Amino acid sequence: MKRETLTPYFGAPVLFTLFLTVAVVCLAFPGILNAKSAWTIHDDILSLSFPTQNEGWASGRWGTILYTADGGKTWSRQNSVTEGTLVAIHFTDPENGWAVGSKGTIVHTADGGRTWVRQSSPVDYYHMGVYFINPLKGWIISERTHILTTDDGGLNWRVQFKDEDFVLKGLSFADDQHGWAVGEFGYTYYTADGGQTWTNQAGYYDLDYETGELVGDPTLFDVVALNKDTAWAVGLDGHVIMTVDGGATWAKQNVGAPAAPLYCIAAGRGGTLVIGGKGAGLVSDDSGRTWKKAGFRPSMAYSWIYGIARRGDTAKFAAGGEAGAIYLSNSHEHWKRINY
Repeated sequence: MKRETLTPYFGAPVLFTLFLTVAVVCLAFPGILNAKSAWTIHDDILSLSFPTQNEGWASGRWGTILYTADGGKTWSRQNSVTEGTLVAIHFTDPENGWAVGSKGTIVHTADGGRTWVRQSSPVDYYHMGVYFINPLKGWIISERTHILTTDDGGLNWRVQFKDEDFVLKGLSFADDQHGWAVGEFGYTYYTADGGQTWTNQAGYYDLDYETGELVGDPTLFDVVALNKDTAWAVGLDGHVIMTVDGGATWAKQNVGAPAAPLYCIAAGRGGTLVIGGKGAGLVSDDSGRTWKKAGFRPSMAYSWIYGIARRGDTAKFAAGGEAGAIYLSNSHEHWKRINY
């Protein structure tokens, strides 16, 4: 017998009932009508970079690159010359910056973003992070545990390192010699010679033969290097780890985070650390010994923060995330969303 495909149908009585129900709810709770209208919706912000207190850039989906000259109070869009997702952005100074993302995309500016130009990538993988020590020397992390490097500002990129088929997601350098890259299954790589060699320090995965699924350490989304010996990394399920011996050992830290993804971590002056993620914001003013929740206004309990950046050499930060939300910190604990 041929099986009928049933198409949902709402007759007039049902439509009237639905309309009446919605009307009653909206009249009883008028805030529902304009719950989103107070904020302009933009494409997701995935990364921010502030080389100075006032000048900063943000990158995100659909080739989004935004620029601010007033510390994040107002933003304007720049022509990124791409419609691909730009996962990460990094500026060494107010003139020189790079953004990277989907299908091997690398774009560069040497004039503060007035013009962006494409740079050639040796691989067409999804680039997840970019970090420059100066306008000439930098690195990109990518899929398949690829690390790219350049010595000429990106005119020429080459594969410096590759390992197993993992996605690297976070990259940070303490100086021109010491840096970490982190990613899937907790895989962590360290260099003490400017990237000439990268050493695997942590990470584990295996196949569960009962379920057929891969199991292993939690994925790490971001890392911040404080000095050649000390670094913090954050990841899935509220996972936070720290090393104080150059990565020889990594210790799990209890920061009071929910069992949710933690996407980003940034460091400020005087031992300040800031963590952002899915419905979570945490701050420490004593190098991570104690932590407290960051207050976001309005609340971001049901959304996420993907990128955090310190604003130049100050004690203030900027954060970005879902639907283009951008928050500025008045203090380490108090954050206010701006409309742009």
